Amino acid sequence: MAVIIEEGTISNGRIVLSKPLSLPEGTEVRVQIEPVGTAVSDDENQDKDSNESEDFANLPCFGMWADREDMRDSVAWVRKQREMGGTTYR
Repeated sequence: MAVIIEEGTISNGRIVLSKPLSLPEGTEVRVQIEPVGTAVSDDENQDKDSNESEDFANLPCFGMWADREDMRDSVAWVRKQREMGGTTYR
């Protein structure tokens, strides 16, 4: 199912949406709260980016192609794969 993004307000501790959702009654959903228009400082953005970079670098797959001679030039490698019948997105 596609992700639905709606904006609403908080009233008496509840989320009030501007219009009803077109989902069947009883559908379980996951809600992610993101205050609209809340300014985030550059320091907070840099801290978040730094943490995400560190998390990514710790993944087991990080750097797994580092020693592949055929992938030294990633653009050329992708071009070759596409020429051999790989998927091309347009």
